[in-house]
Amino acid sequence: MKQFLLLAAFCFANILQAQKVAIKDFAKINGAWKGSLTYLDYTSGKPFTMPANITAIVQNRFIILQYDYPQEPKANGNDTININTEANTIDDALVTRRQLNTDGSLQIETEKKGKDGNDHKNAIIKHIYVISDTLFVSRKEVKFTGEKKWIQRNEWRFHR
Repeated sequence: MKQFLLLAAFCFANILQAQKVAIKDFAKINGAWKGSLTYLDYTSGKPFTMPANITAIVQNRFIILQYDYPQEPKANGNDTININTEANTIDDALVTRRQLNTDGSLQIETEKKGKDGNDHKNAIIKHIYVISDTLFVSRKEVKFTGEKKWIQRNEWRFHR
């Protein structure tokens, strides 16, 4: 029985370790990508899609994203994502899933409490990252307090 418990503890520790996020998980996104941004317009309730490109720079524990919107250059900008391997967080959101998909891509999900929507309602905010050599997806989903359904707030989908 003691051996079984030790083996179970060892396996459980390995599973927990395997779920931890690492900056190297994002190494494949270095460079230039072309794609689109789709977001939910809360006013109309309809999704809107527009062309979008990024250049990603992965260094130390940060990912710097330079966004380029060819049809809306005034919206161009930068974003920095902070990977904290000790706390197992991405931008202060806890990593809740890290899995290798059947197509070989890596999927990382985070969740944290926050506010969203035009009226800043309380919600759980989920970010989903899908990473491969040729695909990078960053999706935000929201579940408002008291609701059961997740809403896709936005999705950047890039290829190269």
